[in-house]
Amino acid sequence: MLARAASVHPGPLDDMHESKGILCVESPRNVIPNLHVLWSSGTIWQGIRAEAYHVEAVETAPFQTVDHSVILHLSTPALVEIEIDGQRDIRKRVPGDLTILPGASIRKLRSHDPHDVLMVAMSQELMAQAAWEAGCTTPFELIARAYQRDAQLEHIFWALKAEAEHDFVSGPLYGKSLGLAVCAHLLRQGFAMHKSAARKGGMAPRVLRQVMDYIDSNLDSPLRMASLAEVCGLSQYRFAHNFKSATGVPPYQYVIRRRLDRAKLMLRQTNLSVLDIANAVGCQSISRFNSLFRQEMGITPSSYRASFR
Repeated sequence: MLARAASVHPGPLDDMHESKGILCVESPRNVIPNLHVLWSSGTIWQGIRAEAYHVEAVETAPFQTVDHSVILHLSTPALVEIEIDGQRDIRKRVPGDLTILPGASIRKLRSHDPHDVLMVAMSQELMAQAAWEAGCTTPFELIARAYQRDAQLEHIFWALKAEAEHDFVSGPLYGKSLGLAVCAHLLRQGFAMHKSAARKGGMAPRVLRQVMDYIDSNLDSPLRMASLAEVCGLSQYRFAHNFKSATGVPPYQYVIRRRLDRAKLMLRQTNLSVLDIANAVGCQSISRFNSLFRQEMGITPSSYRASFR
């Protein structure tokens, strides 16, 4: 049955320990005050746990978890401040906003606005299984992202939520399969890097996160190699080499992918014209935009939009 609770207090002391002022916890519920668990999958799914929370005011001490986790904002807009490994992000979160948190990352949360979130936590073992099934045989690191929009991840989360709210009628393997889908998507979309890449001229996760955040914040403008290299403090040649070593794709291909991801979201969720959307994602030529979109999706932007109406 669906596990529900009006409120949750910190668990037993053996569920957490403190090291250098940082709480290492099994679940965020152990450190977040004023947290109400709306439902939890508990141990029904192997390697994955989904929990929906209602949060009132929150301010935490630094903490980290063993499992990787992704947070989906569910409710009305709320101003949330999150700090991950010393990098602070403050923004008004709206439904669909995601946060990607590697298990080893040190994070702090603060917000005075009540809001609801869905947390999906994935074990190190589940992530390793997804990597093995994808043919990845070298160690990797998940890249923290304080803010992310990703329609495919959001759809998987809604499927997990629906399954939980129907008392897990599809059985334990269903949740695990969705958990593997989340892990595979993170690996496939450049949210993880091979540890060996850093030793062979790749990028540290924090630097890679900075340049990815810069790209996402400037998709409506021309993005030049010189500007991206400057974010990393590298020459253009070294930046291009290190970026491809870390992500598996050249910078220009990553930028195109992010432009198309943003465009697909706007086509589904807005009534802007295709021309306006092309301009909003940095494609000044409608013919170029149509060509890139057809190469990626196999259909025109207008046909893609029509399939969701």
